[in-house]
Amino acid sequence: MENITKHILFLFLFVSAINLSDAQLSYISENLYPSIINKDFNEINIINFIGASQTFQNELSNYITSKATINNLPYKFFSTFYYEFERNPSMSKFIQNEFRKGLINLRENVPFFDKTVAENDLISIRNFYQLNGYHDAQVSYRFYPLPKTKDNVLDFIIYEGNRYIIKEVVYNGLENVADELKEKIEELKNIKLNNYFSEPFIQNSLNTLTSFLKNNGYYSAEYSTPVVSMDTIDKSDLISVNFSLGNRYRIGSIEFIDSSNNQPLIAMEMKKKQLAFEIGEWYSNYKLEQTKDNFLSLGLFEIVAIDTTSRFKSQTDSTLNFVVFLSYRKQQEYGVGFSLNQTRMDNLVNIGLEANYRHRNIFNAAQEFSPFANIYAKDIFSTITSGSIELETQIGFKYTQPLLWTIDNSRISLLTSLSYSLRSLNNFFTISTFNLPVTFAIRFPRITYFNRGSVDFQFLRENPINFDDALSEAISSAQNEQDVNNILSAFLLYQDLSDYLKEQQYHLFTSNIIGLSLTGDTRNNPFSPTSGYFTFLGLDGWNPIFFPKEVSGLARYLRVQFTHYQFFKITPTTTLGLKGKFGGIQLLEDGNSYVPIDRQFFCGGANSVRAWPSRQLRYSNFTSDSLDSRNTYQFLQNFIGNGVLVEGSIEFRFGFPKPPGLNIFLQNLVENLKTTLFLDFGNAFHWFLSNEDIQVKPLDYITKLAVGGGIGIRYETPIGPLRVDFAVPIYDPLYIRKPFQQVTFNFGLGHAF
Repeated sequence: MENITKHILFLFLFVSAINLSDAQLSYISENLYPSIINKDFNEINIINFIGASQTFQNELSNYITSKATINNLPYKFFSTFYYEFERNPSMSKFIQNEFRKGLINLRENVPFFDKTVAENDLISIRNFYQLNGYHDAQVSYRFYPLPKTKDNVLDFIIYEGNRYIIKEVVYNGLENVADELKEKIEELKNIKLNNYFSEPFIQNSLNTLTSFLKNNGYYSAEYSTPVVSMDTIDKSDLISVNFSLGNRYRIGSIEFIDSSNNQPLIAMEMKKKQLAFEIGEWYSNYKLEQTKDNFLSLGLFEIVAIDTTSRFKSQTDSTLNFVVFLSYRKQQEYGVGFSLNQTRMDNLVNIGLEANYRHRNIFNAAQEFSPFANIYAKDIFSTITSGSIELETQIGFKYTQPLLWTIDNSRISLLTSLSYSLRSLNNFFTISTFNLPVTFAIRFPRITYFNRGSVDFQFLRENPINFDDALSEAISSAQNEQDVNNILSAFLLYQDLSDYLKEQQYHLFTSNIIGLSLTGDTRNNPFSPTSGYFTFLGLDGWNPIFFPKEVSGLARYLRVQFTHYQFFKITPTTTLGLKGKFGGIQLLEDGNSYVPIDRQFFCGGANSVRAWPSRQLRYSNFTSDSLDSRNTYQFLQNFIGNGVLVEGSIEFRFGFPKPPGLNIFLQNLVENLKTTLFLDFGNAFHWFLSNEDIQVKPLDYITKLAVGGGIGIRYETPIGPLRVDFAVPIYDPLYIRKPFQQVTFNFGLGHAF
């Protein structure tokens, strides 16, 4: 059904007399500066809104057609010389004309002043004020030169007058609505008496009423143009609006039409499960849109359309029949090539080679099956700075069942995979891992703050291969008894893991974890958002349901996480981003500090506090000198995590408008280029070392946060921005890194948050 946007046109029955029109009050100077491009016309260099309240200043510029000339920097530089040439009669006219041609090439789409356009702008501004309750507003303009800067200035002079209030609202036609809806209708009549008149608010209120009707059977519900009667003495308005309800309809029948494009069709039962409405219930426009979203979320269709039809069954005065049209997309894909990714938990940028196959409809119910194999160099920045390569090789498959159950309006799907990997830990030893995660993903209705959730199970078997040899080699390098104790402390986490696997051969898993999470995401763009929020709340740890020794695992901990991003559009090219992040781990068993490496907390790096290298920021009294081994200390930093993480960021992201005078390629190049100014703060606490004895007080989680800042460069790509950040420490709670004296370089795919 076609949605028609309503623009309310107001009929004022009482108008005050005005002796002179706004246009007649306007003024155009005779000695304006002619344009260099065409001396018969005048450019507008500056536009002002005189008399407008600060609230309306930015909005008014969007309501007018007259635009000020935007000159790029080279043009401003050379135009200064051009005007000097004009004042010098001895200057060759040929050189002056050639200089002028060069200036013209530096610009394009220059808007000249047009009297008709300016007078139409007066109407637009007056309408803007009328719609916001300033019914007596008067507007004129003046266009004049500014000798000091040789600019032409266009001032719109505004007399706002009094803002009218709403005295009475009359709703006609709603008295015929079904009895069970009347109470809710009264609640939705939220145009309050004695509030200021505002056309946008009135329109939103009437649209809300209409949407409610359309979602409760009134397929043809609409309202006519409201009539507003203005009382110029009391400065008040009376609003009258007529609603047309039409018949109230139930769903008669639902049919499907498939355009397969030579792809296998999904089963009819799976199609029916995507329907948010049923035969016999009241028509709901919201449920039709929800059904479209359900089909599109399967990833099988290029087009999904739903409309009324009488092709399969005759419609009546109380029923509507619907047809769902599905156009299929290609279901199988193969891929081999280089890949660059960034892991979610430890914020590492990895590069490698990957091969995969993907089938989106393997069992004709939109199930997705994807075997894969890859090899990655983990944390390429650590590799560049330290020279040691950390490799991970992985093979496995992923499987997705897009719909298992529906509970009320929430949809539950299944995501699982099985993989085997080998990961070298800084050339000390290798971790082999069998990983079986099982996730029940929940999609909530769009009206909730949290729109996604999940219940996660992870069955993990990590085995430190050649661990004993690595430990013996490390101990053999010790200089004294203290060195031996430090090395044993460093290897303790993996020693526990090795002993656990040796203790009983029948232990299937080293970790058996359950997790619960909620996610709210309203960002307007997943890669480069300018508005909205992202909130993540998670809880995971040992799963007590699986208590038998064979499957219970060694990991005994409870972890909580909270992350929130907020984005604000400051100007058309400037965005403010805010980040707050907290994580905490509580060990549940004395003497057992084993937590899987991907569940521990690390701080520092491209997505964290950028003035510190990846995984090297923590509040601890351990140093490479105290261990007397730089190699062991490097292992500790990279592979022994922390129990608490606190992070935050403030980031301004600046873009550039398309510069005039350049070809399209260069314009797009400049437009895709961004810069950032950022401030990061954070730290990691409670290092998982047995003899870590630094005391952390509650206030230290605030006062011991490291602070760094810097600038960055971004270039937008279809998969997100490529970024380079340069950061310096501002405050180090351990006083190791001197303020503003060490520059850390970070490269990333996507924004830092």
